[in-house]
Amino acid sequence: MEFQREFFPRVRKTVMPRPYFAQEIDILGQSGTAWAVDAAIYGPNWHIDRGQGLIEIYEAGPAICFYNLLPHKDKYEKEGLYLRLKLAYRTTENANVNIRNFSGNHVTLPNSLNGHMYDDPDTYWYVTEDLTLNINSIYSGEKLWIQRVEWEWMSKEVIYEDEVQDKDIYLNRSVEEVENLYGPQQIDRNSVKEFLMKKIQKDDDFAKRCIAMLHQDRLMSKELTELFVENGMELQE
Repeated sequence: MEFQREFFPRVRKTVMPRPYFAQEIDILGQSGTAWAVDAAIYGPNWHIDRGQGLIEIYEAGPAICFYNLLPHKDKYEKEGLYLRLKLAYRTTENANVNIRNFSGNHVTLPNSLNGHMYDDPDTYWYVTEDLTLNINSIYSGEKLWIQRVEWEWMSKEVIYEDEVQDKDIYLNRSVEEVENLYGPQQIDRNSVKEFLMKKIQKDDDFAKRCIAMLHQDRLMSKELTELFVENGMELQE
């Protein structure tokens, strides 16, 4: 089909907010508190009660961004630490609040008239890039109040619940061990293998090339035209 091109002498421009790039802040400490009233809030249906230090939310819609109030999630990745996040909140009796939490999952918070601390254990595996809570839904006429997010750097080394009485729940570390992680690594067989394994885990294209190399002997043994056809290639004029 051949399209007919028209001429438009006057075309409407697109209006959008001017981009604002906030300066990232390096949040220090092993643990701390991020107050909700200091967060950036986007969307409708919310009110800040500074007297009580709470964000009051009704119905649904707002996104509450803690990006500049919490440490960068990968800051201590080399040390095997992750950011454990807990949300302090309360609700009206039948709010049944559904949120997208810091680990990117959609969960329904338990109703709590007197306040509750929601511990998100899935930050062990993943923390969202935006460090934002999205309020998906609240029952009509009900409310949610958010006070703070408590954060702590924790080790990914695991002990199970039935071992708590018999094992130390704290990981003791030395300055030398940690500094060695950030210092220049010695190039030897083991360090090169470790580098390649990390590269494969993070780079899908590199992993595909490795697989192709493993199969190159089988591919090279094939006849030229057969190899060309199997790869779905077409002759270009």
